[in-house]
Amino acid sequence: MPRLSYLLSLTPRETWRILRHRLPGLRGGPAWTVNELMSSPKHARGIRFAELLARQEAIAAQHMSWQPLDFEGRRVVEIGCGPLAGFGPLAIFRGASNFESAEPEWDPALLRDPAVVDTYLRVFHADLVALYGPRIDFATFRDALDARLSIHRCGFEAAAIEGAVDIVLSQSVLEHVFPLDDTVAKLAEIQAPQTRFLHLVDFGNHYPTASPYDGLYEKPPEAYIEQRGKAINLLRAPDIVETFAAHGIAATLIPTRKLPGQASEQIGDWWRERYDDDALFTQLALVVGPGDSVA
Repeated sequence: MPRLSYLLSLTPRETWRILRHRLPGLRGGPAWTVNELMSSPKHARGIRFAELLARQEAIAAQHMSWQPLDFEGRRVVEIGCGPLAGFGPLAIFRGASNFESAEPEWDPALLRDPAVVDTYLRVFHADLVALYGPRIDFATFRDALDARLSIHRCGFEAAAIEGAVDIVLSQSVLEHVFPLDDTVAKLAEIQAPQTRFLHLVDFGNHYPTASPYDGLYEKPPEAYIEQRGKAINLLRAPDIVETFAAHGIAATLIPTRKLPGQASEQIGDWWRERYDDDALFTQLALVVGPGDSVA
């Protein structure tokens, strides 16, 4: 159950949604409602996916020979696309042959709801036109979404996504996956020499605390998860890279945000014995590869 202080920091609609999914007596309704999505500062702005992609590709280019992703004619996969198809509309607008994802809370009716079409998709399309030019008109864009989006309502490891893909994306998802090994094993199944990937991982506590590390390192992971539930898997950056390597995927880790750490007395022995300060106090990182397309 989330901390009370966290719930109090949210809007009433966001608080209600979390409680509705965490309390047994309130479960059973839709994962998301249109009103919740369109009133959310996060979910109501489709163009944030273009902003995230531009920022992350610019960071990657500072650290390696990274060439911008080319979506034209590509098969694109996202791990956990969220209720409004995540990077899907952007990928389709930029010419992807198809976009596939796995999202346990997926409801295809949401993307077709008139309010979502008018206040989300239409605005998103207009912003994409401003950024990338008038590649397709809105009617064609909507038809392309219907034809080329394929989203499975399940965990990624169980999704019927097969064969080699060209681009794999995820946005603050890998830190939530239990166990991560199964998801990376699935990635290895669809990996090919030309497959390029870009994953943002948030290693913070995912609470609006003064420090993103508050409470993380006082106890071993098992004790933390027993107390707070399976919200985050507590793997650190080296663990992510090692998991990819164990499945034959060569990944480059690029820290994108390092912040000062906690006082040493707040870091338990379990953590000090296994990780250095770089691993403990990297809050955000990109897991990427390869830098250049070989297709």
